[in-house]
Amino acid sequence: MPTHPLGTREQASTPESTRRAWARYVSTGLISDSLLREPVLRAWERAHELGANPKAAKAERLSALDTERLVEQQQAFITAARPYMEVLSWAVGLERHAIQLSDADAVVLSVLGDEERLHGLQQQPGPGALCSEELLGSNGVGTPLATGGYFEVMGPEHIIGVFQIFTCQGIPIRDAEGKVAGALCSSVRRPAASRRLRDMLICAAHGIEAELLLRQLERDIREVMAAPGDEQALRVLREEVDRWRESSLEGLRIGARQAGMSRFEYALRLLRLAEETAQHIRHRALVWRTLASLEEGPRRPVALSELVRELLGLLREEALRQRVELVLGEQEPVHVEADVHVLSRQLLHAVLRALALAGPGGAVRIDVRLERHLAVGKATFLPLPSPGQAQVAPLPLSVTSPALGPGEEREPLLWHLPTLETAPGEGRPTLSC
Repeated sequence: MPTHPLGTREQASTPESTRRAWARYVSTGLISDSLLREPVLRAWERAHELGANPKAAKAERLSALDTERLVEQQQAFITAARPYMEVLSWAVGLERHAIQLSDADAVVLSVLGDEERLHGLQQQPGPGALCSEELLGSNGVGTPLATGGYFEVMGPEHIIGVFQIFTCQGIPIRDAEGKVAGALCSSVRRPAASRRLRDMLICAAHGIEAELLLRQLERDIREVMAAPGDEQALRVLREEVDRWRESSLEGLRIGARQAGMSRFEYALRLLRLAEETAQHIRHRALVWRTLASLEEGPRRPVALSELVRELLGLLREEALRQRVELVLGEQEPVHVEADVHVLSRQLLHAVLRALALAGPGGAVRIDVRLERHLAVGKATFLPLPSPGQAQVAPLPLSVTSPALGPGEEREPLLWHLPTLETAPGEGRPTLSC
């Protein structure tokens, strides 16, 4: 039988068959597995075991004081999610809808939506409301958290009858350590609106995860700043974080003010762009966390020339800010044995020092060679100040590591970044992304 993208019984499961399954369950207490999509069946079984009442939801919530404490505790998470929730709500427009954010225990932290859903007769559960499967059965908050993945529950697939006028979908959000931080959920009246929201919801969740990763990176940098270290490197790290945060959110701010194509089309394009930015942020954050930490690892084979090129790609913005050109000189394919964490930090400090010595209008020439008589790989950074900027030419800065012999296999790098390429029609290479 063909598989359904949201289940395994495409032909057997229809809104009509689901209604029959619900009627049979209410009257007999038995769940008809042949009439339900696989993920819905499992959600019903869990809700049944937990004692959910199909005829009435258990409307439970934290006390006002406990809600206030929880919201305060989760303020960083709420702040990270808010711009993405606003874009989702804006995309739905005049549709009856609600966008919810919960914590990892399915307690609602924040809700956006139309006036009716927020304050009308069919009011959406607000901050402090408990949305576990035990209380609300299959739903867009509790079920994604129970399964650890995306879940959509369409109309009659809600095991609790009062919710069957809604179509809900949700996805877990993970923090920088990969742990579930909460869930993002949308709830609408029309299934057609829900189908158009699916991709946007997933993109938004990825954007929020990237923002959480940036926040963790900031904490890492603050921790390193408490210990003796290279103040210039730490400044570069912090400015990089600020730039990426601003670039990831600016598009969302602009998008909320745009018109032209339909809200759904524009918001989907916007959130897909945000997701691409989020992937880049994750990538950059992994590198910066490695460079910002004091962590050490095992010595292993490393391609020195490749590591240097990737590090320069990371520092492109810093070089532009200082108005220093990065110029690739000799790039011999050298393989060394080194702790990649320690070697990366040594290279970072050498590049930053060379940028400072070159000064505005200057350049830094980068060479990677195999010093055969010493059996070492050497990366050299030569500051070239602009004419009149330096009375004495600065000395080159070098980083060396024991070289490996020809044919010795190397392990892949921990990360990959944009590379340096030669610009068309120019004699020397320049940085490009």
